[in-house]
Amino acid sequence: MRTRKRLLILLLAAAVMLGGMPLRAYALTSVPKLEGSAAILIDMTTGEVLYENNADAKHYPASTTKMMTGLLALENLNLESDITIDAEAASTPGSGIKLKEGEIINTDVLLHAMLIPSSNDCAVAIAKAVAGSVDSFAVLMNARARELGCKGTNFVNPNGLHEDDHYTTARDLSIIAMECMKNEHFREIVGNAEYTVPETNRSEARELVSSNLLLWDEQERHKIYVGNDLRYPKYEGTFGIKTGYTPQAGGCLVAACERNGTKLLSVVMECTDMGRFADTIKLFNWGFENYKTYTVLHGGYSFGDIKVRHGEVNKVEAVLLTDVAYTLPEDETADVMSAQAVLEEKLTAPIKKGDVIGRVTLYKGDESVGTYDVVAAKSVPEGGILSYFGIEDSTAKVIWTIAGILLGIAFVAMVIYILVMRRKTKIQKARKARKMKEKEREAKDGSARRAEWEHNYEESKRSVTEDGSGEDY
Repeated sequence: MRTRKRLLILLLAAAVMLGGMPLRAYALTSVPKLEGSAAILIDMTTGEVLYENNADAKHYPASTTKMMTGLLALENLNLESDITIDAEAASTPGSGIKLKEGEIINTDVLLHAMLIPSSNDCAVAIAKAVAGSVDSFAVLMNARARELGCKGTNFVNPNGLHEDDHYTTARDLSIIAMECMKNEHFREIVGNAEYTVPETNRSEARELVSSNLLLWDEQERHKIYVGNDLRYPKYEGTFGIKTGYTPQAGGCLVAACERNGTKLLSVVMECTDMGRFADTIKLFNWGFENYKTYTVLHGGYSFGDIKVRHGEVNKVEAVLLTDVAYTLPEDETADVMSAQAVLEEKLTAPIKKGDVIGRVTLYKGDESVGTYDVVAAKSVPEGGILSYFGIEDSTAKVIWTIAGILLGIAFVAMVIYILVMRRKTKIQKARKARKMKEKEREAKDGSARRAEWEHNYEESKRSVTEDGSGEDY
């Protein structure tokens, strides 16, 4: 049986869609010249790629690798548990917090120390806690990367220390970063400029500072040129994500920043140590200057009711599941935007809250730029017998209540009628019995009188015969 659908077309005028905010119309500014070999800039809300350069070229990722390590830790470990550090983790070279063999340390503390100051030893400890060995953990890393859609990635270790077969791309790092930033705890960690590792059984408390200078650095010695502007690395609005540096990889940086409701994610690879921060600032400046994310429709937007058959109610509200957002360049206006909703015309209970009951397609001119789910606003259980006639359970309850009352009244009336009739019959029977008794008594009295008369008559005859004076009649 063919499913019938209902079509709604929404014309999204600029004043409605953009909340009355004006758009300037002019050409995009020139893309900045970058020092790094590869880069990509993405709108984090819509996933739209705003800029890319050699985004699919393979490069060494250095410590940006730890994003995947952190993701797997969050997905596989109890962060409240403790980990005992072994000799392999304690002897890991490069940056670290100087873990000691036999040291007992909380998992969440290790995660903070790995992601904030980029500790290699913590990455190894986490990897072994998840998979038992570094090699086994690398298998998990690559499997998860494939699940996310990464096509140019191969991980060999959890920390990014150089190995020839350990590589990825700027695009793949952006995919991994976007997945990581969906996790609230991950976002909280990578947004910290500093962190204190509590005292353990083998070490005193340790004070850590983030390797991501965009979060905090206003030191004179770290000033960088961004174009012709000599400035501090600190960049307002930055809330992550991860640095990386080895001599072979050069400077790498995955960063996220938000301004005026627009969230951008950038990846820079194979740059210099300080150049990675300058390149990222250039990309952010260019992105915020030339693009803005607008919420076209808000999650929960109602498309009206859809009829429901055989449900406890006969309709359910169709609502938008998530915000519908779009990134517009400054040289375009919003009057080219429209949306088309295709909804089921009728549904059959039971229906669960969140069941997909339609789709909204967003258009820019004639081009489809995104499709979004329309869902049931609430659950609709299967209704009672009257729901097959389109009657809601609430109405059916009233009907059944009234019917019950009427049946009750009829029953009481019937009982009263029966009792009255029984009494009437009883009275009639009593009357009849009395009449019968009266008749019997009258008959008995008549028989007695007759018998007495006959007796008297016989007596009188006998007396006449005896005295001879009687005559023969």
